[in-house]
Amino acid sequence: MSTGVRRTRRIWAAGTVAAVLVLVAAGLHVYRNTNVLTQDRLCGGLVSTAKADAVLPGSGRLDARGDGVAEDLGDTVCTVERSSFLPGSGKGMLSVRLWEEDGDFPFVNSAWPDPSGATFFSGPVTGAVYESVGWALLPEKCWTTKPVFVKVSPGKSASGAGALAALTTDVARAVADEAACGDLPGEPGTLLPPRSDAARPVSEGRACGLDGFSVRDLVPADTEVLESGQTAPADLWSCTLFLDNDARDTVRAEGFMTYAASRDPLLIAAVRRSPGASKGEAPGGGKADVVARTRIVLPCAQGALYLAAEPRAQYLEARKRKSGIPAWETYFGSFVKAATKTFDCGTATH
Repeated sequence: MSTGVRRTRRIWAAGTVAAVLVLVAAGLHVYRNTNVLTQDRLCGGLVSTAKADAVLPGSGRLDARGDGVAEDLGDTVCTVERSSFLPGSGKGMLSVRLWEEDGDFPFVNSAWPDPSGATFFSGPVTGAVYESVGWALLPEKCWTTKPVFVKVSPGKSASGAGALAALTTDVARAVADEAACGDLPGEPGTLLPPRSDAARPVSEGRACGLDGFSVRDLVPADTEVLESGQTAPADLWSCTLFLDNDARDTVRAEGFMTYAASRDPLLIAAVRRSPGASKGEAPGGGKADVVARTRIVLPCAQGALYLAAEPRAQYLEARKRKSGIPAWETYFGSFVKAATKTFDCGTATH
C-alpha cells in the first residue's frame, strides 16, 4: 500500500472520529441544555413543559419528579427543575401540590402573601398568582370534606403574572381531567391585577375605592392612611390599609387591616364549607351565613357576596400600645355597608 493511500485513510479516519465527536457533543447539548427531547408534559401529564419553561428563569433542560395525580388528591406532588451545563444559564425549580383548605384562606391566612398584591382570575377557573406562588380552586366535584386547591410555587416567575396564571390554571385542568371531577379550560379568564405596584394615599370618604367608606375616625388623627388592592367591584377583590407611622419596617409592610370581597360562586361554595359556618346576622342586621365574626356571606339578589376583614401586624401592634384603637370588629360594619353598595348587593336588609 502506498504512503499516499495510508495517509488518506488516516485523514479519513480522523475526520470520521471528529464528526462522531461533534455529533455526540451536539446530542449532549440538545439533551442537557434544551427541551427538544423532553416530553410535552411532565409528572405524569400534570405539568405542561412549555408553560413551566415560560415560568422558570434561565435556560436549560427541565427534569421532573412526580407520578401524576394520586388516588388521594392530597398526596399529589410534582417537582420540576431546570438544569444546564452552560455557564450563566441559571437554575430554577417549581413545585406543585394539592391540599385541602378553608375556602377563604387566601384572604385570612397570614402565612400567605397579602392578597391586595395578588393578580386574581375568576370565571371558568378561580385562582390567583403572586410574585412567587399561585393557587387555583378545583371544581366542587373534586372535594371530599373540604375544598381542594392546587398550589404552584416557582420561587419567582421569570415571565410575570400571566405566565404563572396560565401554568397554575393548566395544572388545575390536568388534575380535574385525570380525576374526572370537572372540565376546566387550560387558560385563565381575565386577570385582575392590583391598581398600582405600591400603596398610595386613600381618598377620604372612598377608602379602597368604596363610596362612603372611611377609617379616618378609627386611626390616630395625625397618621396618613395608604391603600393597596384591586379595582372594585370585581368577582375577587381585596384591599389592605397601611398606616404611615413609626412602626418597624417589617410591621409596616404587613399593613393595618385587610378587606376582601368575592362574588365568585365557586369560592363562595368553598367558604360555606368552612367549619363553624352557620346562619346568623350581618352587622346592622339582616340574614347572613356567618363563618367568623368578620367573615360573612350575604344573600344578594344578583348572587351571594362574601365579605371579610382581617387585622394585620400594624393593628395588633397598635392595640398592644393601647393607643385608643378600637376592637377590630369595629372596622367591619362600615366596610360591609360600603361594600354592599359598591358590589351591588341588592338585599332587603341593606
